[in-house]
Amino acid sequence: MTSSSLRPTPDQMTDYYDGMGALLQVAWNDNLHFGYWDGPEDDSSIEEATNRFTGMLAARLRVGPGDRVLDAGCGIGKPAIQVARTTGAEVLGISISPHQVEQAGERAEREGMADRVSFQHVNAMDMPFESESFDAVLAFESIIHMDRPAALREFARVLKPGGRVALTDVTVVQEDPGNIEFFEGFPRKQPAKNEAHIASVVEPGDYPGLMTDAGLQLDELLDVTENTKRTFNLLLDGVIKHRREFERKHGITAEEVLGSSTVEDPGKGPGCVVVTAHKP
Repeated sequence: MTSSSLRPTPDQMTDYYDGMGALLQVAWNDNLHFGYWDGPEDDSSIEEATNRFTGMLAARLRVGPGDRVLDAGCGIGKPAIQVARTTGAEVLGISISPHQVEQAGERAEREGMADRVSFQHVNAMDMPFESESFDAVLAFESIIHMDRPAALREFARVLKPGGRVALTDVTVVQEDPGNIEFFEGFPRKQPAKNEAHIASVVEPGDYPGLMTDAGLQLDELLDVTENTKRTFNLLLDGVIKHRREFERKHGITAEEVLGSSTVEDPGKGPGCVVVTAHKP
């Protein structure tokens, strides 16, 4: 079952990504999501691996020129721009963080894509968009911060009939279920009893029911843990390498963003699934 927790408020998520997003950019990449490596011998860089993962999700959207894509939880815009550039579709990215929206808009202008890629400050669980106004929805790990049933119902509402959802989600590592305690707060220190969890993990087996309840039909549930597991250790290596630079620039410690136990004792990384569905 999906781990239960108090849900973070929009203000809490904004504060979280004002710190976490900046740290990820320094320690990881402007793609604020997992990387995908083809196998143990694949020596792709973080940028190559994250771009590859974006490409995999873009292909699953099955969109082209004239289509409209919603990127729910767009980060600072790099995946949205890649999707628009490779498919020819128009992309609207949304984020709970006004700072990320600003950064993403600047990126689109800088890369000459502002005519086809735009960004708005919107809560993905309560969107102002008309029903059946998008041909596809992309969500790169952003659903870990949301109430999954509520988010999926909103995705289904704004999709046109036949429209597709392609998302990635963070899962419990099946051979080590004790990790659920740690990853309920991933990637930050374990919250107090009545404090909202910033993120939650899911059991892959929950997805057929989640999609059905949202009015979507599940097409694919692909476990990519073996291909993405390098992400966690590389991210922590980057935090260790660049932490002083980050702390000088932003006036906040890496421990305050990640939690000291995460920095000092990473343990085993989480699992990851690719999920695709369509609206009948």
